[in-house]
Amino acid sequence: MKKILNNPEDYADEALQGLCQAYPHIYQQSGEAGRVITRAAPAANKPGIVSGGGSGHLPTFAAYVGEGLLDACAVGNVFAGPAVMDCIDAIRAANTGKGALLLFGNYGGDKMNFAMAAEMLEAEGIETRTVLACDDVGSASRAERVKRRGVAGLIYAYKVAG
Repeated sequence: MKKILNNPEDYADEALQGLCQAYPHIYQQSGEAGRVITRAAPAANKPGIVSGGGSGHLPTFAAYVGEGLLDACAVGNVFAGPAVMDCIDAIRAANTGKGALLLFGNYGGDKMNFAMAAEMLEAEGIETRTVLACDDVGSASRAERVKRRGVAGLIYAYKVAG
C-alpha cells in the first residue's frame, strides 16, 4: 500500500496545518502545541461544544468544527487521546462565558484527559458537562455496553449539540 506522507512523526501536525490552510474561513489552529482546531468565527451566547480524539483517521473529529457543529476539537497523536493541555486549550477556546459541553467517544485516553482538563478548569470557574458516546454495538456485547466505543454516532451527537 502506498502512503503519501512526509515524516510519520509529523503526520498529525501536518494534517491539521493542511486542514486550516485549505479552509481558513472555517478552521483555525490554536493551542500551545497547535493541536486544537477552532471555528474561524466563534459562536457566542451558548456553551462551547468540544470534542477530541486520536489522529489516526484525520480529519475525523477536527473536520466537524464549524457552524452548527463543534466549536473546538483537541487532537492527539495517531490512535492516542489528546493531551490534557490540548483538552484545556480546546475548552478555553470554546468557552464564551457559558461553559462547555465535552462530547467524545468512550476511549480510555480521551476519558482520562478530558476529565483531568475539566477538573482543572472547574477550579478556574469554567463549568463543563460531559456526554460520552458509546454507540459502537460491534465493540462490546449488550451485557457490557458500558465498554462500547463511540464512533459514527458522534457525528449525529455533534449536530444535535451544535
